[in-house]
Amino acid sequence: MGAPRPGHEYVLGTHGAERDRLALQHSLWVDEARQGWRAAGIGRGSRVLDMGCGPGHAMEALLALVGPTGGVTGIELSPEFAAQARARAASHARPDVEVHEFDLMSGPLPKPLHGAFDAVWCRWVAMFVRDPSRLVRAVHDALHPGGCVVFHEYVHYGTYGLHPHGGRVREFVEHAMASYAAEGGDADVGRRLPALLAESGMEVSSLRPIARVARPSDLLWNWPAGFIRTYSRRLLELGRVDESWVRALNEELERAVARAESMLVAPTVLEVVAVRR
Repeated sequence: MGAPRPGHEYVLGTHGAERDRLALQHSLWVDEARQGWRAAGIGRGSRVLDMGCGPGHAMEALLALVGPTGGVTGIELSPEFAAQARARAASHARPDVEVHEFDLMSGPLPKPLHGAFDAVWCRWVAMFVRDPSRLVRAVHDALHPGGCVVFHEYVHYGTYGLHPHGGRVREFVEHAMASYAAEGGDADVGRRLPALLAESGMEVSSLRPIARVARPSDLLWNWPAGFIRTYSRRLLELGRVDESWVRALNEELERAVARAESMLVAPTVLEVVAVRR
């Protein structure tokens, strides 16, 4: 969920707490990512473009998958995250890995990247860009004919909720969706991807919904709960909520942890795998 916005700044920031959240997010979602990579045929020797690579956690896993005969290239908006991704790759003896600092909304994909990849991986990027069709066009241009893209994007953000007794969390979800829209994003962009891919000359080969739910004792709980705590501070900075609301939201989460029957339902993700014709 590294959310880019104008000015090469991230809605969620690039501070320490967000870096920690992204590391946890990767550890909790890497198995789902690997399932998508398998569906796209990514394996030893594959050349992969990580579109919106952030600090490089997925790149690291992809490098292990493609091995020394394959390659992974990143595109990243944030110079700070791009530097972290390069350092992570170098720590695995892959100093050859390229991470391009590039705003996909500012222009077409750089020519040297056209047709250079067997696969593209893109997670939680389309929901934040002003023009998802431009992102899809960049994906198309990056792939050679027969190459595949794997998108993981939310398809029903409104499923995000705390049950029972989650009134403040419900308000949080509404505020979060409104804040994404104000920046030109679309929390439910997964609904639009199949049509956008078809328009760009690609064919959807598979669709897979990913629904996840956590109880307070589950490690997964810390992912949706952590985002609520982190992004509520951002909503405060934006003037959408006040301190008393943030306090009440956190108190609701704390009470939920003490109840064995509590559950946090994550927003429903749609995996879309498509092939360039």
